Amino acid sequence: MPNNQPTAPPDPRTLGELRANGYRHRTVKEEARENLIRKMRAGETIFPGIIGYDRTVIPQVQRAVLAQHDFILLGLR
Repeated sequence: MPNNQPTAPPDPRTLGELRANGYRHRTVKEEARENLIRKMRAGETIFPGIIGYDRTVIPQVQRAVLAQHDFILLGLR
């Protein structure tokens, strides 16, 4: 039985091929910000599994990510 599914294009092997495919360099902060904005617009749960911080910590973390601030999360076990 023949396989009629399209094959994926080969992965880029050089920087030139990567750029030709539309790759855009993003920092971790940029990517985290874009992902947060996408989730907020879609109405998705931002931090699934985190319970009890909806009105305190989570809004502060969201603002820090949106502003691309450096921050460290400290916590207890």
